[in-house]
Amino acid sequence: MGHQSRFDVATRGGVTAGQEWIYDGDVPIARLEHVVVEQPEQNLRYFDRNLKPIVLRDLKLTPDGRPLVAGVQMFWNLDGHIITTDLLDITVQGRGSDCLTLTVITADPGGVALSRRVLTLSYDDTTASYVYEFACHLDLAAPQTFDRPGGPGFAHFEITDPWYCDVPAPTVAFDGGWSAHGYTRLLAEPADDGVWQMPLNHLATGIPAPQAFRDGGMLVLADCPDNNPAFEFIGPTAARTGIGVCNWGYDVHFRATYQRDELYAPICETFRVRRCPNERVADLLQRAQPVPAVTYSGHDELPRYERHSSFDKPLRLDEPSGALDPWPWLPAGDGARWCKDVGRSDDHSLEIQRLEPGVTEWTMDREGEGAWTQRWRTCTGFRVHVWVRTKDVSGRGASLGLRWIIYNHPERHPLLCSSTVVGTSDWTRLTAEILGPVPDAVSAVAIVLRLDGAGTAWFDDIDVEILGMETACLTS
Repeated sequence: MGHQSRFDVATRGGVTAGQEWIYDGDVPIARLEHVVVEQPEQNLRYFDRNLKPIVLRDLKLTPDGRPLVAGVQMFWNLDGHIITTDLLDITVQGRGSDCLTLTVITADPGGVALSRRVLTLSYDDTTASYVYEFACHLDLAAPQTFDRPGGPGFAHFEITDPWYCDVPAPTVAFDGGWSAHGYTRLLAEPADDGVWQMPLNHLATGIPAPQAFRDGGMLVLADCPDNNPAFEFIGPTAARTGIGVCNWGYDVHFRATYQRDELYAPICETFRVRRCPNERVADLLQRAQPVPAVTYSGHDELPRYERHSSFDKPLRLDEPSGALDPWPWLPAGDGARWCKDVGRSDDHSLEIQRLEPGVTEWTMDREGEGAWTQRWRTCTGFRVHVWVRTKDVSGRGASLGLRWIIYNHPERHPLLCSSTVVGTSDWTRLTAEILGPVPDAVSAVAIVLRLDGAGTAWFDDIDVEILGMETACLTS
């Protein structure tokens, strides 16, 4: 006899408003969370539009396994501004049985929509996996909100935006960093019967993603044997659901499309979360279509960001990043080139060559806790050194700059620049500092290598130092 489940929902103590968990026997397997989400996650995941979301968190897919799915949102996002954020009720049926039903009812504050999300939890002996089936009901009290004169005749609604445990991997290596457990790609079974793949690489998320699935088609995170989570699209939901992968956190937006007449009838979409068997993962990998070309401003590879670097390590944009999941240095403006024949400590550098006066930059804006590094403290700061060589530079010159970053918002903090170098010079060391306390809502620092003018500059051998309380706060 296989595993015999006995499900229940129970509240765990230890905090004033105890955590609500789904149990299988005495083992917690998923957590129902309804708490205020702080920055930077509030901005980056919810765009500051759902301060207290209702989410199923830390889903285990096997009785003895670790959590594989970090979150499945239990609300509808209808157009980015109409969201069923108000939690009205939660009911539970099937306590102590092998089939648990949990119903979450939410509504938007304006009374446009009512959501009833029904989770049915069971255990499948044939695949040795828990099966979380979500029936996502939606009743529109005012469908005319989305059916306006001159409109396109259809509407896109986001069903959920789930995300995974352990990925992305850390952007940079640091003590106590987590492991991505060998995950390298997303696989999917679209309606055309092929197999789509996307390597886990922050710049590969622009690969066109499936806009419809076959009935029972899966979206799978691979390849970690026995631990590959899958989303399975059921019935009509498969044909009307498209996905988009976020370049920040590889969370996957599930978006359904409705013709205008469908808005005036009850809506229900169904998907499941389960473990994908190793044999099916192997079959998907074998049948996966080649990854299409991935470029950024004409580059198919760019230098990886590292805190101590001579810009010599490539990041292929159409391949998995690896055990670490770094962002590359990104060029902006005319004349930016990843140079492989001039350098200070080797033959690599970041080059800017401008024939006409203007501004060109190489930028890294993913250094910080909002971009998968270690946690910051109030007094976290940064000191950065880089070497620059110039030839016939006119104008304001070559410099290094640092800026506090708030994602998804216009720039509001100044670029703090080093001294500048003009004319023709041998390798010169530039230094810039940005000191805590960290401003409110900031979750990253941008490092900018800049040429303002004309001429040629080569930047090499960067060192990024994280400052603690004594240096960053007490000196500011």
